[in-house]
Amino acid sequence: MRRTGSSRGPAVVVSAWRRGAFWLLVTLALVLAAVPAAWAAAEAPAEGFPRIVVDELGQRILLERPPQRIFSVGLAMDNILLSITDPARVVGVTRFATDPQSSYVVDRIQDHMVIVDQLNAEQVLAAHPDIVLVSEWNNPDVVRQLRDLGVTLYTFTGFDTVEDALDMVLRIGEITGDEERAAALVAEFRNRVAEVARRIAGRERPRVLLLDNWGGTIGPGLSAHDIIELAGGVNVAAEYGIRGWQPIDREAVLQMNPDVIITYSGEAFVEELRRDPVVQAVTAGRTGRIYHVDDLQIHTHHYIFAIEQLARLLHPEAFAP
Repeated sequence: MRRTGSSRGPAVVVSAWRRGAFWLLVTLALVLAAVPAAWAAAEAPAEGFPRIVVDELGQRILLERPPQRIFSVGLAMDNILLSITDPARVVGVTRFATDPQSSYVVDRIQDHMVIVDQLNAEQVLAAHPDIVLVSEWNNPDVVRQLRDLGVTLYTFTGFDTVEDALDMVLRIGEITGDEERAAALVAEFRNRVAEVARRIAGRERPRVLLLDNWGGTIGPGLSAHDIIELAGGVNVAAEYGIRGWQPIDREAVLQMNPDVIITYSGEAFVEELRRDPVVQAVTAGRTGRIYHVDDLQIHTHHYIFAIEQLARLLHPEAFAP
């Protein structure tokens, strides 16, 4: 009679089962051995963390790990933050950061980011940030409300000089854990300033006056003064004892008699100045050396663009090909 079914005996079947069970146990043991290592890697603190950072109000902030959800409520912080860290870590920025006329980081804006016009507690809370970057200009009532709700805030107050801007770059790098990238940006800034200084060394420094459409000028203590000096000019306002921003009348402009007039108020204001009889009477007006300079009010490492542009305007022969 013909047999049906398997020709293998019971001993063969049991042996095969034991071999399969053995390799299953080996595989399971290897997987379990790897799990603690994976957990350890996930839980291991990032290099340099935990750390304590101190904001510009002197508040000490403990960061257990690099913040992964950062909310910025100021254009200067937006520009710096998105210049040095992964945009995926940034959950909120100001609307100015999306405007090509004022932002250097438009191409780094992503869909997940909350875009705010001003500091808004509801929008901030909805983003569940690890830390919020605010300035002394933000609404103090909203700042107080967020602080009372336990939101971690880092406050910036230094928005005056070029060195303030570079310090902000380093501070944001410290907050995010991107110190190397921040330091590299500052080093690049200083190297480019050094190249400008090399090119203009020994050349006569023209006397420069900044005028804006608010009827003011700027002396030492603000970044525009630093930019004039770094670009190879002499800030004539400083010679007349002006510090910071101060209003200036046309009689003073005549008395100062600048070689060059610059503004951050746009080309339309340049044309207005060119038509002004008082401006036409000073050296800058007679020689046509009245210029709009971009990037004079950005409060970031991007000031280098203003320095290089102004240096070329003041000393064109030093940058000739």
